[in-house]
Amino acid sequence: MGCVAGIDIGGTNIKCIMMSEADEVLIQKTVDTPYRRPVSEVVDLIEEVICRMLKECGQRHEELLGIGLGIPGPTNFKTGIAYAVPFLGWNNVNICEMLEERFHVPVSCDNDANLNALGEMYFGAGKGRRNIILLTLGTGLGCGIIVDGRILRGANNVAAEAGHMVIEGDGELCACGKRGCFESYCSATALVRYAKGFVRQYQDSALLRYAGGEAEKIDGKMIYRGCLEGDEASLKTRDIFVEKLSVGLVNMINLLNPECIILSGGVSGMGDMLLGPLKKSVENLLMHKVQECDMIIGKLYTMAGVMGACRMVKENGIKRES
Repeated sequence: MGCVAGIDIGGTNIKCIMMSEADEVLIQKTVDTPYRRPVSEVVDLIEEVICRMLKECGQRHEELLGIGLGIPGPTNFKTGIAYAVPFLGWNNVNICEMLEERFHVPVSCDNDANLNALGEMYFGAGKGRRNIILLTLGTGLGCGIIVDGRILRGANNVAAEAGHMVIEGDGELCACGKRGCFESYCSATALVRYAKGFVRQYQDSALLRYAGGEAEKIDGKMIYRGCLEGDEASLKTRDIFVEKLSVGLVNMINLLNPECIILSGGVSGMGDMLLGPLKKSVENLLMHKVQECDMIIGKLYTMAGVMGACRMVKENGIKRES
């Protein structure tokens, strides 16, 4: 039986799995991401990990049927070109061609958030749904959109950059250079920024105690803990985050009318502490009850992207020896 490899390139690490044709995860590995190293070094590392996985799960090289890659930036899945991956220093890089030359199998790539959505639709929280919005609330804000069971890619294959729709005119400066972007208000980075602001107002906040008196050390886990304990600064941080997230979600619901919205990434770890007030806030902003959709937490966590990458390989077609 053949197998496919799924690779998810992240800012800190590269996640890798091998799946059988029957969708069984055979093996998984994680390696550190080479920061701003030549693309050839990243390809060398991916090649090494794939070869190691094949050996360790007892698969021959000729049993590898294809490779799928998740890229953290705008990517053209048809041409294989990653237009921009700032933390790696990539611009207009075609990593697919490089891996095809080494393994002689089809290699497909797409934006990592698209593959997170695909993974959750086939194997996770979106199973059985065909119209899905997935938001990854991490250091930034990623978005994958599934319409009628297919990834929404747009005319130039770079759709669903919801993190950069403007939700507040002349607002916070975003990493992209614009102001007021959804990502600037609804990422883990924004959550921590809100908390640091509130501890200036609530200097007896539990957040400062957790952080040893140093506001710069506050993180998302501390905020969640503070919410559970009823800490005022933590709850106000949660509430302003929910308020901003609701605005972006209602805009997307108005445009796309999804069956469900899946939240993933670090902030989604707050679970019902985030989801409960968010559902109420979104419901209050909808035009009509007919627009209501499920809001759920992703089930696959860090596996969504790599499992989606494997699924993409199957959808795009796999190599078979004649």
